[in-house]
Amino acid sequence: MSAPLHNEMAEALAQLREQQSLITDAVGKLSSTSATATSDDHMIEATVDAQGKLTGLKLTGRRWRDLAPKELAAKLVDVVNRAQDEAGRKSSELVSAFLPQGMDFDKLRTAGPDIDAMFSAALESLDGKAGR
Repeated sequence: MSAPLHNEMAEALAQLREQQSLITDAVGKLSSTSATATSDDHMIEATVDAQGKLTGLKLTGRRWRDLAPKELAAKLVDVVNRAQDEAGRKSSELVSAFLPQGMDFDKLRTAGPDIDAMFSAALESLDGKAGR
């Protein structure tokens, strides 16, 4: 193997290892990410993990007992949704740096990947490189 090719491969391998370390660090942070939201009246507090799963729910005081079931349910849903939105924002900040350019993590997280768009972008990139 020629020295320039060997140097290029060594540099690429070093970059790959650095990227692996950054991703490992982000995954560790992501696994410990959580978000908490509180109702405006401080009666309800909800905590969710990075995936938005409810991990804690706290009802403070006794006023919640006086609410109609629909009103209590609406408050619970609102607080949980706000916690999930915050967890999504935190997760997005951690993960976005590792996604291909132009890929929206929030859209990916909520709607799933747009496979057609991903392949179209990859093919366009390849066509552009082939035309050089």
